[in-house]
Amino acid sequence: MVQGFFVLLLTLIAGGLLCRQWHLNMPSLNLNFMRFMLFYHFLLSFAYFIYVLNNPSDSKLYYAIVDTQQYGTSWFDYYGTSTFFVHFLAYPFVNYVGLTYESTMVIFAFFGFIGFLFAYSFISENIKVPTKILGVNGIMLVLLLPNCHFWTSSLGKGSVIFLGMMMLFWGISNIRTRFPFIIVASLLMYHVRPHIFFVAVAAIALGFSLARGRTPVAYRALIILLSLSLLIYLYQDILSITGLDDESLLDPFISHRAKELSKATSGIDIANYNFFQKIFAFLFRPLFFDAPGLLGIIVSFENLLYLVLFFNFFKPSFIRYFLKSDPLVKSAFFAFASVSVALAQISGNLGLAMRQKSQVMILIFFVLLKFQEQAVMARFTNWVRARKRAQVK
Repeated sequence: MVQGFFVLLLTLIAGGLLCRQWHLNMPSLNLNFMRFMLFYHFLLSFAYFIYVLNNPSDSKLYYAIVDTQQYGTSWFDYYGTSTFFVHFLAYPFVNYVGLTYESTMVIFAFFGFIGFLFAYSFISENIKVPTKILGVNGIMLVLLLPNCHFWTSSLGKGSVIFLGMMMLFWGISNIRTRFPFIIVASLLMYHVRPHIFFVAVAAIALGFSLARGRTPVAYRALIILLSLSLLIYLYQDILSITGLDDESLLDPFISHRAKELSKATSGIDIANYNFFQKIFAFLFRPLFFDAPGLLGIIVSFENLLYLVLFFNFFKPSFIRYFLKSDPLVKSAFFAFASVSVALAQISGNLGLAMRQKSQVMILIFFVLLKFQEQAVMARFTNWVRARKRAQVK
């Protein structure tokens, strides 16, 4: 435990220095907000640590496998995709540095925080007009949603794939200068969840192809056809895997995790829901009427916010905006939609759904913020035109 506090202190110092360097590279970002986000993230990381002391968590199993060197004594004995890659990342910290379980949790929580720095950079550089959600600064509200911080603060897949996803979208915002980051992000996502990586790539290709540009129609049609084919294939592949009794073919620990979460108060079985029920449960449940325990009640407030804000996407004005939107908006929307569909099939209960959706919720809120930015700009343009007409008269 003493080592854990020491590692936490060093990580907070390193995080503060990273925030400062991030601000020097991108002066438009608010340094004080990044520092606040650092402490906020680790506060919720501590809350998660308290939670796992009394509840099932894959992090304990990951650490035990690496600590006891269950697969061998060489680092590359643990190399692989899915859960094996988590072992691979944790191995040097545990066996070379000698970190305890608590200290390793801190390191992976730091990975999650770096993901939020990329998310902040991605959203801020693409939204220039101040926007608000329920009267609050929209960007800051989105980046402080507790569910995302809570589930990206653990030794496990959540923090790593969130880092990869946010780095990927930050990278494609400026492909020419950030190509190395795109490669790193792709490798992280592929190794953690290969299916989700391919789904995200297909969605991004589809988004860029459908956006207006100078790309020849034949090339765009080919890319769209290939992207849709890949998405359909991956969806069918996921259904064929999760439709089997042995779900461990997709993830060796899904079956174990679903059973354990169902034993705890955080699991409500959704495995037998139909397609639309799974999507709704994945995105918006638990709500107050079916909240499983204290954690479920807390999450219900955030899910209610999701539900209210999602009505914006059914407005005719949003549909018109989306059809004319830029490649990043389309890519973020398609990635959110396709990844949500894929993860909804994997999530066997609400406990898993609460965890899984933290990977993609920021993407759809980016789309919402861009939509609101366009509305603000349209109102300003109309005001300027009205002033000019008044002056002419």
